[in-house]
Formats: sequence, C-alpha cells, structure tokens
Amino acid sequence: MKSLQSGLLTIGVAMVCGGCAHPITISPDLAKIAPEATQPKIEKAVGYFISDQNKALEVTTPGGGGDSAKYTPYADLESGLYRVLSNSFNSAYAIKDVKDLAFMQSKNITWVFTPTITTTSSSRNNFFWPPTDFSVTIDCVATDSTQKEVWKTSVKADNDVVAVKDLLKDFGQAGKSAAGKALLQLQGQLISAPEFRK
Repeated sequence: MKSLQSGLLTIGVAMVCGGCAHPITISPDLAKIAPEATQPKIEKAVGYFISDQNKALEVTTPGGGGDSAKYTPYADLESGLYRVLSNSFNSAYAIKDVKDLAFMQSKNITWVFTPTITTTSSSRNNFFWPPTDFSVTIDCVATDSTQKEVWKTSVKADNDVVAVKDLLKDFGQAGKSAAGKALLQLQGQLISAPEFRK
C-alpha cells in the first residue's frame, strides 16, 4: 500500500506545476565510461578548459505537459570529460587560464581541449514533465601551447529509451544516457586520432 501511495505521489508531483522549469542533473554514470580496450593510451599530458561562465551556465529545454527541465550542462559533464581524457591520455588536468603557460609547462601539457556543449530535450508523454528524449552535442577543439588549433571534432548522441518507472525515479535519466553516449563517442574520436600519435 505504501509503495502504491508513493508511486501515486511521485506521479502527482510530476504532473503539477504546469509551465514550470524543474531542476535535473545530466551527469553521466562514470563507471560506464571505460577505457578503450583495443588501443593504448596516448603518451602525452593534456588539459581541458571550461570557463567559469560556462560552468555556471544553466539552460532550460522542453519536457512534457508544457513544463521544462533546467540543468548545467558544462558542470554536469565536466567529470565525464575528465574521465574521457584520462582514459585516452597518460594524464589530464583542468586549466583555469589558457594563457597560463607556466602551469602548462609545469605539467608538460601538450594540448588543451575546449568543449562546446549543446543540448535538446522533449517528451512523448503529456502526463508528466521529465524529458523522455534528449540529445547532447559536444564540439571539441584541441590547441597546442601557442593556441593553434590542431584538431577538432563534433559528436552527437541521443538517449537510450528510458522506461517511465525509471524516469520517475530519476528525472534526468534521459539526459544522463545521452551525455554518456556522447562522451564515449568523443573518447573513440580521441583515441583513434592520428594527430595525437605523431
């Protein structure tokens, strides 16, 4: 009985507040971002740069029932990006300032990766707000110590189908699925790029 009441309460909460923007997180499951099994790491140290402005950026995209979801894509995906770079290279570091050559030299950083993250969402269900469909696009540029572009790529992923019962347990599940798939695509692009194995 308690389980039924809990389920009805969850659905009720999901249905109320029409037109609202509900907070979610789309941080992927890091355990699913495993190193490539077929290729060795690239023997270089790298960095990544996400500006403070982007880390704080909150976006709002559509959900269901006229509601929407709000989240911080850069902050949510930062740990996943670090995992991807650590899986692909010998070491990876967060960089606060791309002009801080002293820091980069102290860590022997060869390339700096700067991502641009865009997202979309929607819902096929009009009775509750969590997005059932999500896409994450990561455009990523690598520069050398002179800030010259040496590599770039773009990856896009949609979420796996998420059951309603799972969405009601985790409102951001569709976003997490799409984010994880996009990061794995990025990892595949990195580990196979000839530019990094010269």
